[in-house]
Amino acid sequence: MPEIEFTIYTETGNCETKINGIQGPACDKTARQLREVLGSPVTDRKTAEYHVRPAVQRRVGSNE
Repeated sequence: MPEIEFTIYTETGNCETKINGIQGPACDKTARQLREVLGSPVTDRKTAEYHVRPAVQRRVGSNE
């Protein structure tokens, strides 16, 4: 299930966000929406989950 984690550091006022359960272009879209609300991030790291590509299954046969 997709979720966004927010960690707010009260000492500095910095907010760290982590997007879980969303891969690739959909993650980019979500991150872009967060930037509109929170402003530009100091750092931006892509996790291994970002690079996961869905498996494509080929079907051979007729569509009857």
